[in-house]
Amino acid sequence: MSKVSKSTKSRILEATECLVAEHGFEAVSLRDITSNAAVNVAAVNYHFGSKEKLFEAIQCRYIEPINEERLRIIAELTAEGRVANVREILEAFMRPFLTVVKRSEMSEKLFFKLMGRCVIDHQGGLPEDMIPGIKKVAETFTSALLAAAPNLTTELTLWRLHFTFGVMAQTLLHGDLLHSLTDGACGDPDAEAQFQEMIDFCQAGFLTQKGAKE
Repeated sequence: MSKVSKSTKSRILEATECLVAEHGFEAVSLRDITSNAAVNVAAVNYHFGSKEKLFEAIQCRYIEPINEERLRIIAELTAEGRVANVREILEAFMRPFLTVVKRSEMSEKLFFKLMGRCVIDHQGGLPEDMIPGIKKVAETFTSALLAAAPNLTTELTLWRLHFTFGVMAQTLLHGDLLHSLTDGACGDPDAEAQFQEMIDFCQAGFLTQKGAKE
């Protein structure tokens, strides 16, 4: 691929990322994208095929490295048969979002909005290329959580992991909404403080005994 082609593709991706982060996939038109990227519709179709495929490319661009980092951390935590505790596992699940934001040129708040869109705005389903990685993460973290809290059932663990995912997605996408609605009464914690609060909250949910095995 030529240098010009790479530049065009990058401009399309970067313009779409910012627009989707602020407005959501449905609200962003191809005209918005081409105008912001200073390209024509043919360039979008050439590099991605459609607006839907362009969004899928953005999802894969960020979520796949996050899943790889999750698996790397959990592998280290459970090396040589070690049983990680619930907090360590939740940290491994959430921490990669902070790692990835530091590699981005976008502002922290805008990047977190983009991540929220990527994990919950699936347009009826996940990109096929992402599904094996997500299944691997779900299986690996479920196994680690069952080892850490053996009184939990697989069914309960899967749902609690699902709820954890929802807490994280909501905070990423709408973290600034609470501040606006409460006129700042909630404070203005930085990203690290928010992640630690999420981990505290989700850890308490995982460790509750309701529904657990006797």
